[in-house]
Amino acid sequence: MTEDVGVVPRTWLDGCVEGHRRVEALLAATLTDGVARQPSRLPGWTVGHLVTHLARNADAHTGIVDAAGRGETVPMYPSAGARDDAIEAGAARPAADLLADLLAADQRLEAAWRGASHETWTQGLGLRNAGPTTVSDFVFLRWREVEVHRGDLGLRDPDAGEGDTWDALPPAYLDGEWARMTARLAERLSADVTVVLVPGDRPSRAYGRGERVQHVHGTAGRLLAWMTDRGGDPSWPTLAPWAY
Repeated sequence: MTEDVGVVPRTWLDGCVEGHRRVEALLAATLTDGVARQPSRLPGWTVGHLVTHLARNADAHTGIVDAAGRGETVPMYPSAGARDDAIEAGAARPAADLLADLLAADQRLEAAWRGASHETWTQGLGLRNAGPTTVSDFVFLRWREVEVHRGDLGLRDPDAGEGDTWDALPPAYLDGEWARMTARLAERLSADVTVVLVPGDRPSRAYGRGERVQHVHGTAGRLLAWMTDRGGDPSWPTLAPWAY
């Protein structure tokens, strides 16, 4: 992998790889056939669905990197239906197969990142719903999948001593996601509302242009959960669905 300063998103890469290891360790400690059939925190998905999604998402990212290395720009998935079918097809597998699949998919993606050339990092693109996206930015998007879905699994390693996953987000991820999510917060608010976020660990800031002002107090992690449609205090404003 090239080590060009300012080209390789080293903080994102290292953070995502560490996130891979955390999810893998969590599943190794908790995943059984019975747990795999349990509902996750995502409506309609079991834990098995979510583990399968993480594996297929890793493969989709690998495909983006490999294609960019050939000078091609391809979509993450052939279609939304194909993505959903692949998840459904793998969701009911035994726990051992689910975990082995995810381990292998993570390793394939990390190998693709290690082998990416200078040209891939500086010029490579892939396609997603939001439009053309750089290979570098895809690294952050994979990191998002790992960190957000770690909480969506709804699993807790009894030996890890970890509290709420949203309050245990890696600082570099939290800061990067905070900047991205707040940049589009105003457009998700009702026109009559101005929200003042009061996270406590960073300056308060107002979003929106409405006359009705609402102060939203909470940790930065819990506020991110709210902004990613993972719930919040009932008194907080309702947001338009998160498009990502």
